Amino acid sequence: MPDILTVLGGISSVAVIVGVILIIFQLKQNAKETRTTAAFALLEKLTDESFSRRRKNMHDTIRKYSAKNWKGFDDTYQDWEVRGFAYIYELIAQLVKQRIIDLDTITEALTYLIVADWEAFSPLANHIMERYGVRVHHFQNFEWLAMQTRKNLGDEWKNYFVIEKD
Repeated sequence: MPDILTVLGGISSVAVIVGVILIIFQLKQNAKETRTTAAFALLEKLTDESFSRRRKNMHDTIRKYSAKNWKGFDDTYQDWEVRGFAYIYELIAQLVKQRIIDLDTITEALTYLIVADWEAFSPLANHIMERYGVRVHHFQNFEWLAMQTRKNLGDEWKNYFVIEKD
């Protein structure tokens, strides 16, 4: 008959292994719930009427001030508002890079919005670099997300835009 300590030692080893497996399972479940919560919070943000209003304001403001070579724009409310809007995409891209939200899901859900908004915003990103004398702007993740979206959509993204002819 096996020694009681040997049997108990074997049982305790099995219990530790099962415990580790259950902990890993729980961590994966928690990560899945975190991703789901983040996705729903993002969906709520993007479907709120303020997103559309802020998006329109960003496009109009950049169009207006870039035509004036940014005269009267820097450090105004419009400057801060436009940058604040762009940070939404900056944060979305960070969530994608951290694998909290899936890139394919974002690019399929937002398709042309990401690319169109980056196309509208990029003149301001360039102005910021010139203004501060830096080689990179602080919207690298937004730009990355737009490039990834273009890549995921292939040439299909061009179908969303009307090419203006002179």
